[in-house]
Amino acid sequence: MPDAKTVWLFRKRLTRAGAIETLLDRFDVTLRNAGYLLMSGQILDATLVTAPKQRNTNAEKADLRAGRIPQDWQDKPSKLSHKDRHARWTLKFTKAERQADGTIPATDLAILFFGYKSHVSIDRKFRLIRKWKTTDAAASNGARVKEGLLDKTNTASTVWTDTAY
Repeated sequence: MPDAKTVWLFRKRLTRAGAIETLLDRFDVTLRNAGYLLMSGQILDATLVTAPKQRNTNAEKADLRAGRIPQDWQDKPSKLSHKDRHARWTLKFTKAERQADGTIPATDLAILFFGYKSHVSIDRKFRLIRKWKTTDAAASNGARVKEGLLDKTNTASTVWTDTAY
């Protein structure tokens, strides 16, 4: 399994080359030529991808939040190359596990998480990824629908999502 930096670098190279949409379009043509008609509904979901935690000073954090590169990093290109300026912190909520006596605690657990979200839209029948988007971990899932995460060529009206969408 590649680490977050490897995936990030690969995605950055594909994006810079303008190749992502071209690759997905070519894949779509290949599927249609093979007889796959992706029209059985869609499933949307997001997966959290861990990034290495950053050890930044308060001044560096303030610069990053404002969209600036800290001056100290600009003066040291090797330090800048090791810093992930796009990953963000978020809280992931999960259900508490059943106790030894069989009862379930009334409170959920909040887990602090640093990294990215990989949002995907798949065809329900064939489970093929149709659209995808990567955001920082704190980004809202629902906003991705407006940004084109749904596959408009899928003529089925049914869309399965969790409550975050």
